[in-house]
Amino acid sequence: MSQTSKLFDLIGELARKRFRLAERELMVLSLNHTEARLLSLLREQDGCAQEVLTAAVVVDRSNVGRSLKKLEKQGYIVRQRDADDRRAYVVSLTDTGRALGEQVSKVRDRIVDTFCQNINERDARSAVEVLSKVLGKD
Repeated sequence: MSQTSKLFDLIGELARKRFRLAERELMVLSLNHTEARLLSLLREQDGCAQEVLTAAVVVDRSNVGRSLKKLEKQGYIVRQRDADDRRAYVVSLTDTGRALGEQVSKVRDRIVDTFCQNINERDARSAVEVLSKVLGKD
């Protein structure tokens, strides 16, 4: 098996491991990956167009819609019609949503620490360089 084939398989294994770890950690907050990602994105750019969020999360738009609906129902976000484009929505965090977003950030830090516990910064930098090339982001 070539080294690139091994890399390909390892990327898949890493993705599954990361997903399982995140599922366990996010369960404590009663969130799934999409909901947590949306809260994180809104912490960075509050008052964001729903379409921008959908593109950034990189999952099916119906999944994003369901997640936003759940977050809205629970009082973590508000969706308002865009003043310029009445067909579009702008999504903003509530105070409760900001607090939950802060918790998501702490959970993410724990996940990163657990996931990357066996590598140092130099190894991480090398991995970032390789994976960036794989993704065409070099």
